[in-house]
Amino acid sequence: MSKPEPETLTTPKAPSKQFYIETYGCQMNEYDSLLAGKILESNATQTPNAAEADIILLNTCAIRENAHQKVYNRLRELSRFHKAGAKVGILGCMAQNLREDLLYENLPVDFIMGPDALRNLATLVDSPTADAGRSFLNLSRVETYDDIVPTFEHHMRYRESKVTASVTIQRGCDNFCAFCVVPYTRGRERSRPIDSIVAEVQSLADSGVKTVILLGQNVNSYHHEKARFIDLIEALLARTTIPRIYFTSPHPKDFPVELFDLMASEPRFCNQVHMPLQAGANKTLKRMKRNYTREEFLEIVERVRARVPDVALSTDVIVGFPGESDADFEETLEVMRKADFDAAFMFAYSERKGTIAQRLYPDDVPEAVKKERLARMIDLQLKRSHTNNLRYVGQKVEVMAEQPSRRNAAEWIGRLRNGRRVVFLPRSVTPELPGSLVGLEITGASSQVLHGKEIYE
Repeated sequence: MSKPEPETLTTPKAPSKQFYIETYGCQMNEYDSLLAGKILESNATQTPNAAEADIILLNTCAIRENAHQKVYNRLRELSRFHKAGAKVGILGCMAQNLREDLLYENLPVDFIMGPDALRNLATLVDSPTADAGRSFLNLSRVETYDDIVPTFEHHMRYRESKVTASVTIQRGCDNFCAFCVVPYTRGRERSRPIDSIVAEVQSLADSGVKTVILLGQNVNSYHHEKARFIDLIEALLARTTIPRIYFTSPHPKDFPVELFDLMASEPRFCNQVHMPLQAGANKTLKRMKRNYTREEFLEIVERVRARVPDVALSTDVIVGFPGESDADFEETLEVMRKADFDAAFMFAYSERKGTIAQRLYPDDVPEAVKKERLARMIDLQLKRSHTNNLRYVGQKVEVMAEQPSRRNAAEWIGRLRNGRRVVFLPRSVTPELPGSLVGLEITGASSQVLHGKEIYE
């Protein structure tokens, strides 16, 4: 979530209409906020202070229960601005998922708008009060906003690092995993044209961005006309000067061998792969509608490790999916040990409205059991991550300097090509440091980061 600025009702209004956006959830939500901001700029200016705004937008997430609660709490905090005349709108997946419920819960909400309806925003800025209570929730099979390209300045409103930016290449999803609400909140899968993506990435590179992260719900199933994901990567390598290309989040069923071979042969296509496991028991995977088995997943892991030197693998795992037994959970831990992930995002199952799981499966794993299993899984992964990071101690590496460390402003965060973060004390901090390549010797490691000292020659 983007951090709100201190607010006061006495802040004077700017001469023109102003809008304020707060973002909750994933990187794709952040990108949608960039689109919303660019659309609104035709007749308003963006402010970092909700108290100054004529229109306040909360761009929301529908994946986790606590995201809903954060939005409800924030709406109550914003009610004073609503009473003072500001319009309040709910954008994004929560708006699409909860629909008109948001308009009838005595919340300060004037309109709700799904991810495919952002083009309506500009007209709402100047619309009359009679438009209050409107819903814009139509899902599209064609909308990709390919003609709305955020600039470097737009991207930097949502990134701490001025050398890294995320670019959405695809919207929606066709997989219909049982636990996931995305097909119902973001619609069916469709991809941006290659030319639109190339133009945005090169524009970012021209502004000093060194790293792009390609975003999609199932990014490696990208297809536009006859072009596939590997064609997009080859186009970015051939037609842009961006030094580093990453991608997230893929689906294990869509990994051609050619993609790994390209990663191994092209240093700019970085050797980091995020591959969501979700569960390690075939019974659970089938109920989740993931369309692969544990054996097939581990075969892909073996394939990528064999082809891509020094590759870093990360994953997502859900604990306590309906019907998960103790034996099923142990199978998941076994797969995690065999896959030997470098990092993992681990969650306890949370039932989401409108999903296949919510309709078909009772949420029958007790919360206490979910918590115990999650704690065990986290402990296992942290030990694995630490062991894998320790292998780098004593090595001389090259990192790209990104930004100062949050914990100690004197230290900086850099990244290896495979995405591992390294904390180091730079010899000097100059305007040229962000995005530059720095030689380090790795001196220590935790489960989360490496530590290094600059090599002086």
